[in-house]
Amino acid sequence: MVFKAKQKGSTFERDAVELLDKAIKGSKFRRIPGSGALGTTMAESLLTGDLSGKIDLFPKTLKGEAKCGYNSSSVVGVKQFTLKKEWMDKIIEEANNNYSLPFLIGKFSGARSGVKEFIVLDVETFATLINLYTELMASLE
Repeated sequence: MVFKAKQKGSTFERDAVELLDKAIKGSKFRRIPGSGALGTTMAESLLTGDLSGKIDLFPKTLKGEAKCGYNSSSVVGVKQFTLKKEWMDKIIEEANNNYSLPFLIGKFSGARSGVKEFIVLDVETFATLINLYTELMASLE
């Protein structure tokens, strides 16, 4: 069971890289092999998080955690996602260690229509993104 869940997570990490590269112009995302336990054990900030991304003309690197499934409902047909605070705390800490912006990318397992994948940001990261944009626009005026 653990192997199947790990395989599902690794597959979603690869899919998330493709999804983000396709959706964001000038982006280059990559999956961090051996991320998680290895990076934490070695205290190596470059091996933390599941994904890392650079975007042309964007001043910060992005560091992401990928989560697939986590449906706590036992009702057949209900698609929901349990978001754990510890996931956000972990990716924020890891991103801060190498001056990146943290995000969580999630997927509703088995969703066939509507929203399938989504991004979660904490308020501080969301505000940083908006402020970077508004500062850029102000400098162009």
